[in-house]
Amino acid sequence: MDIAMRDLINRGEMIGPRMFVCGYGLYVTNTPYKPGMNSPAGGIADGVPEVLKAVRQQIAAGADVIKMYGSTGTDDDVTGFETYTYAEMKAAVEMAHQFGKKIAIHSYGPNGAQDAVRAGTDSLEHATDMDDATIQEMVKRGTFYVPTIDHNRYYIENGDKIGYAPGYKEKLQAFIPKNLETARKAFKAGVKFAMGSDAIYTMFGQNTRELGWFVKAGMTPEQALRTATTNAAELLGKEKELGAVAPGYFGDMVAVEGDPSADIDAVLKNVKWVMKSGVVVMDKTKN
Repeated sequence: MDIAMRDLINRGEMIGPRMFVCGYGLYVTNTPYKPGMNSPAGGIADGVPEVLKAVRQQIAAGADVIKMYGSTGTDDDVTGFETYTYAEMKAAVEMAHQFGKKIAIHSYGPNGAQDAVRAGTDSLEHATDMDDATIQEMVKRGTFYVPTIDHNRYYIENGDKIGYAPGYKEKLQAFIPKNLETARKAFKAGVKFAMGSDAIYTMFGQNTRELGWFVKAGMTPEQALRTATTNAAELLGKEKELGAVAPGYFGDMVAVEGDPSADIDAVLKNVKWVMKSGVVVMDKTKN
């Protein structure tokens, strides 16, 4: 669906954001994390040969990026048990890079994070409780960290509507300080960050709340803004096309009222208009 939507947008048949998509994420065979919710068959891969095949299949289908779930953990599940081995992660990374694609590896816990970084992932999603050695390896390799701190807040506020099991608020509230502290530790060490929301359900439009958490982790507002602009473009390999206002770049901009370099909340609360490819696609000043 994401590949088809991207193509419709790129052909001008629907209005939408500039999308870089991954198709099916790679999962190991497992028990559904919620009754009736199975992992998509298109992404299930066990062992190195199946992982290689699955990566090739996503690329053949038109994926821009490969996504791999290297641990448990999602929604109200804050466990972080490693699911893919180092060898499987390494195989996925090498195959993605062979085709010139970036790869993002999901890991809630430290063991999966360590192996993902050692395997050469371009970005590490969510990870908490990383040790100093893993963080230093990220600095050395230039691995991007996408901690997705704010999605925990969103799940706490909306879990009853989503249908989470009793006790989810306590688990998520305990996870947030770990997530934030790991981000603080990584930033202080010099790890590169990119903003990500892990947006599902109806969180779309709230993604820039993550920047507020980055400021809490020690960034200046300007540094936080870079995670959503220049850093994000670099992670995608589009640093000569996106993430800046300069000749030769796409005219993609968001105008806000106020100074987000002084008050990061301006990017969430005071958006006035949005431009894509030099065309204003949303304008609150005319309402």
